[in-house]
Amino acid sequence: MNLAKSRACLGFVFSFCTQVYLAAGSGGNEAPRISAPRILSIGSYAGGATAVLINDVPLIHTTQLLPLDQRGELVGLSNVVEQAGQVLANVGIVLKANESDLTQLIKLNVYLSQAEALTEVQKMLALRLPANVKPATCFVIGDLPIANALVAMDAIAITKPPEPGIKRVTRGALYDQKGIQPAAILPAGGKVYVSGMADTNDLPIATIKTLEKLIAVIGHLGLEKKDIVQLKAFLQPMSEAARVRKEIVGFFQGDAPPLVLVEWISPPPNPPIEIELIASAKQDLSKETNSVSFFTPPGTTSTKVFSRVVRVNHGYLIYFSGLQGNSPNDPGAQTRQIFRSIDALLKNAGTDLEHLVKATYYVSDNEASDKLNEIRPEFFNPDRPPAGSKAKVKSTGVSGKPITIDMIAVTR
Repeated sequence: MNLAKSRACLGFVFSFCTQVYLAAGSGGNEAPRISAPRILSIGSYAGGATAVLINDVPLIHTTQLLPLDQRGELVGLSNVVEQAGQVLANVGIVLKANESDLTQLIKLNVYLSQAEALTEVQKMLALRLPANVKPATCFVIGDLPIANALVAMDAIAITKPPEPGIKRVTRGALYDQKGIQPAAILPAGGKVYVSGMADTNDLPIATIKTLEKLIAVIGHLGLEKKDIVQLKAFLQPMSEAARVRKEIVGFFQGDAPPLVLVEWISPPPNPPIEIELIASAKQDLSKETNSVSFFTPPGTTSTKVFSRVVRVNHGYLIYFSGLQGNSPNDPGAQTRQIFRSIDALLKNAGTDLEHLVKATYYVSDNEASDKLNEIRPEFFNPDRPPAGSKAKVKSTGVSGKPITIDMIAVTR
């Protein structure tokens, strides 16, 4: 996402965004409370928006969807546009089966095996998504979980209120997920984001031990396995994806939450896998003074640049696209440009950097990783950094731009 392309129109949209926020609340200092779902796309580019602001409504999170037909057979061998069309159709199938559709899309994460396909897929999304649907979109490049797949996606969309508790859904004319649910609903109300956790054992053992750590972490907040809405695993090598899926399905006794797999570059002795999660907080947190709370449960660590657990208590959510800077081959300048643009947007939306709740950083070289580590403290309150995961990947999709930052924030 090139920030320069959206700046010309952001002034007007920022003003409108702030007006929506103030009108919906009671003076601008409390969480907005409106009954009807509302999506506000901020800025635009091919296939998506700079950011999307959404009020507190139930959200469906899909698993990572692949270019497979109902029989589980690969569609469009060597044709990324055809494969992307099948994946988008699969997203639509999952959403329709759960009282939603592509018009309610707010976030789309796209995983490509080849950087050269980025422009084609962006054009396809701009053409195939319904008119005026501009989700926040993030692209990352790396190997995918099945042979010959060129593209995969996972999505977040508005849905209707579910039955009490988390509703994992299996309906829809979709290929067999083999023990992993195609979607889960995050109810309105409190939401929990846990930073990536890891283990240095061999990949299968590391997978189980990492899951055990995550369950222990959410247990300190009174949550259980059934409260998890989505897992995202960064792993190497991707050729072991089937084995990782098998371990996760076994851990959840054949009923695993939606799962996203992302290839990362993590040579030994670094951990072969890192897993983060999203969960429902369950309890009513609407009377909490702050819209967001930061936790370091016993047995875990946080730092000045990431919190182990961040809980959203109330407020609008703001989903950013995967943002990139405008200074080719200068990862330091790019990183500062991204954070400054996020800061400006948040201020105009009635919030700030202290209300970032989740960050995913994709870097494609060591210099970008080092610059990110150096620069983050310039922008974060050390007592209120977002939950975060950093993954070194093959590419962010654009030559000369080795860093993409994907953020979620909440209004005050």
